[in-house]
Amino acid sequence: MDFDEYWQENKRFVGLVFAGFVIFLIARGVVSSTLGGDVKAQRLALSKAENKLKNAMYDSRDRDAAKAQNEELRALVTTLSEAVAFVPREGFNLDGARSASSRYHGTLAKVREELLPSAGRANMALDGDLGQPELSPTRSEEIGRYLEGLDLVDRIVQLAIETRVSGVDGLQVSLDPALRSKDGVGDIERTRVKAKLEGTGDRLLEFLRRARRPELVPGGQPFVIESIDMRTQKRGLGAELELTFNVVRLRAEVSGEDDAEELL
Repeated sequence: MDFDEYWQENKRFVGLVFAGFVIFLIARGVVSSTLGGDVKAQRLALSKAENKLKNAMYDSRDRDAAKAQNEELRALVTTLSEAVAFVPREGFNLDGARSASSRYHGTLAKVREELLPSAGRANMALDGDLGQPELSPTRSEEIGRYLEGLDLVDRIVQLAIETRVSGVDGLQVSLDPALRSKDGVGDIERTRVKAKLEGTGDRLLEFLRRARRPELVPGGQPFVIESIDMRTQKRGLGAELELTFNVVRLRAEVSGEDDAEELL
């Protein structure tokens, strides 16, 4: 069979093949002109990334600098933690207590026996319930928190007596709402102690001044104050100072050197 006969019998098929080949060439040209640059750029970026991975990104100087910075940060965290974390005094925690309830009631009675007469001698009105709940706590976890709150109340009232404040009212100890939540309190737990102090403006300001000086605060630890609201009374020359204090518990631990080295 010569070419003329083949062409006559298969010219439709040959035409389709030729048309398909032409379309392929056109499509290839279009792809090369539109996507070819992107493909080359991606290949170049991949090649550069592979070259970078062959070389170390950090050297010993970078590691030493990171370790030094980590040590400085750890020291700063320790300093801040010591400044805000509340340290209860002996008797205001459950250490060595055979019964949490007995420790709570015994400590509360002792504080009342000491504070109420002292306040009376200083002619200072004092909220007799000392901010404790009407129903005594029964869970050891809550009893421990209320004891710490009572410790802070005792320190507040002692400082109020020393600064000759005329009255301490509105005492209220409130546990962290997250204490009973499913997720827990997290790294920072705060028991709040609210108090309303009454007296002359200079006495209330003196209370605030001493509240931030560890050497002037009963227990040797400055108060952590969340909010302050001071206003003059409607009658007389006195003033009122409403405060919210925090008993802070920190659960987060400062990371060690091994943790930092793992990141380098």
